[in-house]
Amino acid sequence: MRSVTQSMSYKSRLSHLERDGERSLTQQLVDLIAAAIESGELAADEKLPPTRELAELAGVNHLTAVRAYRRLRELGLVSAHVGRGTFVRGAARAPARSVPDSIAWQRYALPESDETYGDRVLAEMYTHSVTEGLIPLSVGYPSARIFPTDGFRAAADAILRSEPERAMQYSDVRGTPELAEQIAALSAARGAPEDGDDIVVTTGAAQALTVAMRAILRPGDVAACEDPSFVSVLRAIRSAGATVKAVPVDEDGLDVDALEALLARTEIKLLALQPRLHNPTGRDLSPERRARLLDLIRRHGFFVVEDGIYADLRFEGEAVPSLRAEAPAHVVYCDSFSKVIGGGLRAGWVAASGPVLDRIVSEKRADDIHTPTLTQLAMARYLASGAYPEQAERARRAYLHGHEVLLGAIDEHLGSIASYMTPLGGGHVWVTLDAPISERELVDEAGRQGVAYAPGGALRAERQRDLSMRLSYCYAAPDELAEGVRRLAAAVRVARDRPARRAAVPI
Repeated sequence: MRSVTQSMSYKSRLSHLERDGERSLTQQLVDLIAAAIESGELAADEKLPPTRELAELAGVNHLTAVRAYRRLRELGLVSAHVGRGTFVRGAARAPARSVPDSIAWQRYALPESDETYGDRVLAEMYTHSVTEGLIPLSVGYPSARIFPTDGFRAAADAILRSEPERAMQYSDVRGTPELAEQIAALSAARGAPEDGDDIVVTTGAAQALTVAMRAILRPGDVAACEDPSFVSVLRAIRSAGATVKAVPVDEDGLDVDALEALLARTEIKLLALQPRLHNPTGRDLSPERRARLLDLIRRHGFFVVEDGIYADLRFEGEAVPSLRAEAPAHVVYCDSFSKVIGGGLRAGWVAASGPVLDRIVSEKRADDIHTPTLTQLAMARYLASGAYPEQAERARRAYLHGHEVLLGAIDEHLGSIASYMTPLGGGHVWVTLDAPISERELVDEAGRQGVAYAPGGALRAERQRDLSMRLSYCYAAPDELAEGVRRLAAAVRVARDRPARRAAVPI
């Protein structure tokens, strides 16, 4: 039997994590517990502390402990049992050579992970959305309150009754003709007519962005994007092996002067942007900047990958057509139904013209062959019913209400210490604190206070000195939004009174 000293020694080391070390707190926890398992200090089938106890022992927030246990499960070192807890796996502590099918060797054989800070933040959105007691201002999902469940169920039932074999079969990589036709009709209604042959149905907008970037970029190319931007945009560019150059945004959208200065010294292959209701600021590219950008696109000959996912969620101003409507030879347009109808359906599309379209099709085929046929046929049937305009208005009203509640709470609880850009629509607010605070410290303290937000450092291509954050109003209930900001303000006060540490470092 092991001594009490042995069984407690790894716990005593938990209080000595390096707060300013190069390794994240999550990785330090993983390494410490893995070492205790592999040395035999933690025995097979031994129960590990609950996540909240682990967080308290290590002086980290609860979500960091959750992430550490999840990573240990991925490594095959522990197993989790609902209602019982987390346990050391029976084979985890045995030397690899004595267990023929041990997976321990994979830790050394696999290449180093290229997961970024932003990737981790994006991955944690789902965890935040289901963590009891945590208000998820970080989550950009649509609320289930807006889902057109009855209408979509009727559409899916009709497809399964009328053509079940087709619904269950493989289909064209470009997408079903019915859905392409409905997307083309929606584009025309928005003032940007599309030929159905120029549309490729994708498994959500994230895939649309990824296949577009891979079709255009090669390792060593340079791509520009807005700063701040959406995590999936940054990930898509980097996954193609390209270098990302940040172009700042303000209340008038992309800083075209900064882009022109970049073009004077660097050849870029692609610009990624959201000219309408940008995520995370909710702002539009101004008409004057839009005209100048179109001129630069044509003079310098680069592609634009345009994300229009929030186009139907406008609160202020007149609807603006896509950039693609004015420069179809240069602009590849990406969109989806996730924010208006439901993200779980994973129904998106790319619109492009010329040789780049064939390359997008090739990348899509390599990714997943095609988007699920049943989803496509049901979505086409739902859109053909004429329900979309009413559903879009229903979603817009829900987002607007959340927007009003969140801005009111920010004014009340953060108004004296922060500023923000007022969104014209979309699902988010970009908030910047007036005084510098360690981003890691604030994220941890916010977790202890019971609120999560998207740290600005995860949404930027290059590290900045200010401390910004994205707060989302599309998922949490209105009463949670107000309480979440109150908790966040409390976290800011606590973190502000602690000695400053490095900003925008991995959590």
